[in-house]
Amino acid sequence: MKKMNYIYDIYLNLNETLYDFFDWNKNDKLIHIKKIPIFKVNEDILRTIINNQIKIDDDLLLQIYNKTEIWMMSGKINYCALFSDSNTIIAVEFNKSGKSIRKSFLYIDEELEVLEVINKLNERYIDFNILNKEKNVFKTRKQVKEEKFINSELHHMEDNKLSYIYFECFGIHEKNKKIILENINKISKNSKTYKNLYDILKLTSTTKK
Repeated sequence: MKKMNYIYDIYLNLNETLYDFFDWNKNDKLIHIKKIPIFKVNEDILRTIINNQIKIDDDLLLQIYNKTEIWMMSGKINYCALFSDSNTIIAVEFNKSGKSIRKSFLYIDEELEVLEVINKLNERYIDFNILNKEKNVFKTRKQVKEEKFINSELHHMEDNKLSYIYFECFGIHEKNKKIILENINKISKNSKTYKNLYDILKLTSTTKK
């Protein structure tokens, strides 16, 4: 069995949805890791691990079993490890079958410190199967919340109000609901028009948010 390498004293924000560190919030249940295994892999493998649900082989699963320790808590995370290509680091928690169930990036300052260690490690091949492509679109929570709000408001909106909203955004009078919704759906999520749409809907919404 190959020598196991570890990283000590870091925080993880393990979730089914992978959030970048700048999108963590005060309600997240951060886990203070005392000790966790780490594996250096190539760029292609790391990208696959980040973007897909995977299933690792039994050998690797056995190697990482109960190797992750937590500060200020009893017990351990049964199956968890860090993977890095010397540029990015991802923490992955697996279930007892070897399927990835939760993931986490690291705080930027902790990541930089860990990358210094990674550079000294030998690259390792990880045997796994891809189960499903993750639905990670790497939007911030704020973006996701805004999109859900806009879609909900438009879905329940009366035709007259929808025409008014459309005119405020585009300066065009249009009564055909299908055309209005089609054109709104074409708006770039990063555009000024989309922000104006959100601001207008917030002002005119009858629902408390």
